[in-house]
Amino acid sequence: MQNKPNSRNAQMNESDCLTRLYKNFPQLRCGKNKANFKPNCTLCEFFLAFTFLCSIYNLTMQTWTIQKLLNWTTEHFTGRSIDSPRLSAELLLSHVLGMQRIELYTHFDNVVGKEQLDRLHDLVKRAAEYEPVAYLTGKTEFYSLELNITPDCLIPRPETELLVEKAIQFLRNRSGTQMVCDLCTGSGCVAVAIARNFDGADIIATDISDAALGVAAANIDKYKLKGRIKLFCGDLFEPILAQSGGKRFDLIVCNPPYVTASEFEALDKNVKDYEPKSALLAGKDGLEVSKKVIEQADKFLKSDAALMLEVGCGQEEPVRELLKSAECFLEVKVEKDFQGIGRVAIARRMKSD
Repeated sequence: MQNKPNSRNAQMNESDCLTRLYKNFPQLRCGKNKANFKPNCTLCEFFLAFTFLCSIYNLTMQTWTIQKLLNWTTEHFTGRSIDSPRLSAELLLSHVLGMQRIELYTHFDNVVGKEQLDRLHDLVKRAAEYEPVAYLTGKTEFYSLELNITPDCLIPRPETELLVEKAIQFLRNRSGTQMVCDLCTGSGCVAVAIARNFDGADIIATDISDAALGVAAANIDKYKLKGRIKLFCGDLFEPILAQSGGKRFDLIVCNPPYVTASEFEALDKNVKDYEPKSALLAGKDGLEVSKKVIEQADKFLKSDAALMLEVGCGQEEPVRELLKSAECFLEVKVEKDFQGIGRVAIARRMKSD
């Protein structure tokens, strides 16, 4: 992935290059061995693949434009069954070039230099091995916010935006400053999104991982929310008891770990091999953390306050029953996500006499 071959790679012969193509691009094969190698794609696609990988080709006559790189990387990711191959290609290239994604399309014919090509080559290789693009770029989008992200915390999912949406709706129907607790905050995505969209919220966010809280702190600083979001390290409500005594909240939100051991083994490689297990696994039934939250919530909720929990696929009814059995909630309902899956359990605490 260079504009000119270096001395070491220049020693590579054509057979070596074809071997690499044969190994990395099964869609180009027609025979069962290298000797029978015949590309079944277009001549243009083969030319791009060959020149992008093989340094022996004299690239003084060959240049890599943004358009060519986008097309090639998308094709490569498609062949490797990478999720959203075009989007992944755009995110990596815009990261390397320091551009917004839309700018890639307004600078299609720009030639990319060797240093940037080398950086892109490394990222594309890692992404093709299923390392999450969010970790490679160090950022992700959530609720129309660009957030910092590292392997110390879970990558925010679109499904969790429903939790934020319902939280904001609830808060806007109340008056005065609202005290919010965000358990298992991770990157701080839920707390930051709520604070950015509801000015009247003061938030305490907790997480058992100090490293994850470091990421949350960076996101809080990024959006100048340090005065409105406090971070406590510890297991669920424990640090709140230790540092704030018997504080009660108008709203408690939580996106807990809810993956079972059997489900974890079936997860995609980019999740199972890279994202923190502690943010995913939750015992045999996936409800270990949710049960603890529900059991303790009553002591931390104001009268007529609410608890909102994200739940996993198939956990809608078990969580509903857990909330009902707590005998402190007047109303329990589960909101469905964009796939029609019960995703956010909402329980309204009974009013005190």
